[in-house]
Amino acid sequence: MTRISARLACCAFVSFAAFTSGAHAAANPMGLAYKTTTNVSLYAKPTGLIVAGRCNRYDPAFANVRAKGGEVLAYLVPVARPDHPVCALDTAFYMNNLGAVPLWPYPTYGQRSAWANTRMTDMRPGSKWILHVVAYVEKLMRENKVDGVFLDAVGARTWSSLANWGSWSTAEKNAYTDGAVDLVRRLDAKRRAIRPSFIIVNNSVWDRGDSRGLVGERYVDGIMLEQPKGISLFHQNYMKHAFSNLGHRRNIVLTNTREEAVAWSKIPGVTHVGAQRDGTFAYPPTPVVSFKPLDDR
Repeated sequence: MTRISARLACCAFVSFAAFTSGAHAAANPMGLAYKTTTNVSLYAKPTGLIVAGRCNRYDPAFANVRAKGGEVLAYLVPVARPDHPVCALDTAFYMNNLGAVPLWPYPTYGQRSAWANTRMTDMRPGSKWILHVVAYVEKLMRENKVDGVFLDAVGARTWSSLANWGSWSTAEKNAYTDGAVDLVRRLDAKRRAIRPSFIIVNNSVWDRGDSRGLVGERYVDGIMLEQPKGISLFHQNYMKHAFSNLGHRRNIVLTNTREEAVAWSKIPGVTHVGAQRDGTFAYPPTPVVSFKPLDDR
């Protein structure tokens, strides 16, 4: 997992204590099962949501979640290529040949890295890599073994300190933003043609400080805020955005503590919450809130 934890310094924050009493939580439970299926069965209820990891999405435990009414999203990282794949599914997503994956060409080809032991991929609009990701996800739509995809770190910009967004030229920033929008636009077009119920969630925001990336919101069903610090007014307002018009909104907040998750579950626009600290993404804890009807499937 990545940590989308770099926040807009100008934002005002509200304490979690302000939300721990009063209105009942309106959101449903979600969890990340990045490595194992421990506790996955606890989310096997209508409106439960599980994100399966890079290597385990075909485990029977996830089929059981779906059979009992829960939803399973497949975890993918389109914006970075690992130096070494960790399983067969990883290898297949990265074109069955890491050397074949087109890399980000700026400031020189393959130079940019968002995290240790990875290289940023060519996220320019219409790139060979973006077309590959779309074709890969199209296969997931057609095989119908997951309910959607969770696109890690996809958004209007990268928040990785290693990538150092602030040092990028305007042209490079715009190419990255436009490419991310192009990716979700193409995915949205595919699902509308093949399987409109297919869910697309990205793990980041589409606001990079200006309006250039905001169009990306119309192509996804929502976003995930990963371990936000406090409840900022910026994020409260952001979670009210419209997103896709397909009718299955999925706006997720993943926090460090159960108390924080319960607080976020009361924020308008949030549909799912979970609590997993850094380094504990292997499997989800017990659900932090109860299951409530969404009536949108």
